[in-house]
Amino acid sequence: MTREVVRPGDDAQNRRLLLRLTGIVALGYGLGASMQAAYIYSRYVPDWAEVSVWSRIAANVAAVVVLLLVLGSLRVYRWPTAPQLFLGAVLASTVAAVCRVFVQLALGVYDEPDGLTIEAEFSAGLIIAGISSGIGMWGLLSRRRVRAELRRAEREAVEVEHVLEALEAEEVRVRREVAEGLHGTLQGKLVIVNAHLVEVIDRIRARGDHPDDVASLEWARRELDVVRELDVRQMSRLLYPERLELGVVPAVRALVGRLPMTIATKIVVAPPVREIDDPERGSLTTAQRLLAVRVVEEGVTNALKFGPASRIVVELDVQDGALVVSVENDGQPLDPSHADPDGGTARLASRLHLVRGTVTLAPLRPRGVRLEARLPL
Repeated sequence: MTREVVRPGDDAQNRRLLLRLTGIVALGYGLGASMQAAYIYSRYVPDWAEVSVWSRIAANVAAVVVLLLVLGSLRVYRWPTAPQLFLGAVLASTVAAVCRVFVQLALGVYDEPDGLTIEAEFSAGLIIAGISSGIGMWGLLSRRRVRAELRRAEREAVEVEHVLEALEAEEVRVRREVAEGLHGTLQGKLVIVNAHLVEVIDRIRARGDHPDDVASLEWARRELDVVRELDVRQMSRLLYPERLELGVVPAVRALVGRLPMTIATKIVVAPPVREIDDPERGSLTTAQRLLAVRVVEEGVTNALKFGPASRIVVELDVQDGALVVSVENDGQPLDPSHADPDGGTARLASRLHLVRGTVTLAPLRPRGVRLEARLPL
């Protein structure tokens, strides 16, 4: 059995469960046995016809009360193992059975009972109390087992959350370092190489060498400029968006600001987003900001790829404890048959699934597409 981690309040819950379950079963047995015995004795044993059924009920109720008092005073609900609980049930049942016999004698259920009668009443009381307390112990063990399993699942879920947070933090760190390396070191080296090429080209021209060599070097220099200005910078932005440290909203504005002037853009930010996105007092982590910007990038990419779109609207809101990021465009309507299971939206959905988020892609009327993601906070 999974070991239970005891928390404040567990003892009170265990005590209530044990005593209630044992008491209900014992009372049911006791009342039923009392009425059955009274009926049989009055019908088939004329000498016992005058014995009050209430005396028998009182004796059984007293036994139930003693049974519960013994279980409670011994604090059996705290005993950790099943054998210990079994021993506690036997002790409590024995005391309750003895009490039942004495109460029966005190109330005059028997005038001069012989040894066999006392043994029979004691055995009956012991069996009833034992079955009742045994059912109570079984319920207690079941509650413990279920509670231990639930808490184990909770611990595993928390551990998974911590591991995921650590992975996200490491991902952000690596992305930032690689982006800074691309933007700084690699781009700087490309600038130096470009400067040397300019010097070589000038010397070749001064010597009057073959024009084709000069043209080849000029082509190489232009290609280096393209790589530096477009490829390296774009790769750096893909790894770590601009202004991400300042928040989701500045990063989204920087992203949307690079779109062609022919596309009208609009960013709608709800006040709660500005509160959680504050770099100093906000609650959004860098990993959550990065994922939110990735949603906007995917929506913008879809608008440019499957367009042509003339208008893009980005909305940021907080609903039901989740950051809602949506991107709408007025491009071509969505065609589900063209959905790529390995495309960017599918990869984004897998990434959001890890943090219990969701992403939906739906058509708009009369035309356009809406990409919406929900990121739990």
